[in-house]
Amino acid sequence: MARVPHELTIDILCHLSSWCSSIEDPDFIKLHLSHSLKTNTNHSLLLRPCGYHFFSVNYDSLKTTQTLKILGSCNGLLALKNNNKRIFLWNPSTRKSQVLPSTEIGRAGLTFYGFGYDPISDEYNVVRMLNKRFGFLANNAMHWMAFKSPQLGKENLAGFDLASEEFRSVEFPDFCLDEPFWFGIGTMGGYLCLSAVHGELGDIVADVWIMKEYGVKESWSKLISWNQPHYIPSVVVPLAFSKNGKKVLFNIGYQWFSFDERDRFVWYDVGSERVENVEIKGLPSSFDVHLYVESLVPLNSNAQQ
Repeated sequence: MARVPHELTIDILCHLSSWCSSIEDPDFIKLHLSHSLKTNTNHSLLLRPCGYHFFSVNYDSLKTTQTLKILGSCNGLLALKNNNKRIFLWNPSTRKSQVLPSTEIGRAGLTFYGFGYDPISDEYNVVRMLNKRFGFLANNAMHWMAFKSPQLGKENLAGFDLASEEFRSVEFPDFCLDEPFWFGIGTMGGYLCLSAVHGELGDIVADVWIMKEYGVKESWSKLISWNQPHYIPSVVVPLAFSKNGKKVLFNIGYQWFSFDERDRFVWYDVGSERVENVEIKGLPSSFDVHLYVESLVPLNSNAQQ
């Protein structure tokens, strides 16, 4: 019987998530993570109804599975904080965790966190900021917006490089919002992503921009301009592309504008501009949401089971 080449075996196994929990080879772990990121597989949604408490929702089946208390996520690892204010890392796929040293600073309620990976040093970093919003990872740097203003075009995005430990500034595209209701910044499909909800000639419009070349202001490109089918302003957050890259999953939130509407998910077809509602049972009426990818990334050798 002919022997299957090792490279082919690894490629086959990285497509079979049921085998992955028993495989600890570093090269396989990185290949499995790379495959999940490139193919939009093994993803979950993290929904925050209040405070730091999260629901975890499987991205493929879109069914609520468990409740979490989380500070950030990166490459399948979660940064968590318990009731004793101890921070630890946890990999839900391997069920391993590691407690971090306690270095609490600042007043309660004013400290926020970012969690990311530096491929140069091959290390994971928990970054703590005072009086800032949650940080998100893009191009090996944690990013925050220091404050918000209706004049978004005059603001810059602050980034903290995890390798050099230096701050950088990323400019937004030049545009004007006639009646701004909300805007946000994050990542989608590996790109910096800017979303804004505003009034335009009497309509409510949601725009989504992506930065195709990191740090180059001129590379901002408008991906979506979506006229809302109602007159209630909403928070419209793009979460991820579908596996075929033709649709975008949106979280629609009304908690700041209406007490009668419930937050929801929709698929937006980029080509046809059609919108499809997504029904998920057991969700709270309002929540924040983040995308999480399952992986086999290990913690230190002293990780707890």
